[in-house]
Amino acid sequence: MNLLNMETEELYYEVTVYTENQVGLLSSIAGIFTRRSLNIDKLVVFPSEIPGVHKFSIRTHTTEEKMKQTVLQIEKKVDVIKAFYYEHPNNTQKEYEAVRKFLQGHEK
Repeated sequence: MNLLNMETEELYYEVTVYTENQVGLLSSIAGIFTRRSLNIDKLVVFPSEIPGVHKFSIRTHTTEEKMKQTVLQIEKKVDVIKAFYYEHPNNTQKEYEAVRKFLQGHEK
């Protein structure tokens, strides 16, 4: 991917965050997405393989540059152990686009 596309092309990204189990952390992480005008398309939180550590799996649609900045902001949280992102597989992206087009055609 060239630098120009990285700044403008929006793709689906999966963010994985490993955290300590602390009250209010979900709200804090969701707030980071809200401040950056990012919609959370999927959110799953569950205990990880490591005792006392939870795993957040978050899917969003944005540019890679915005995703990098969001993950850096998440990692600044005290209770966050590690956060990273990766591009979501294209077949799921195509599925979402098909559903989105279908829903747009059936809006009331």
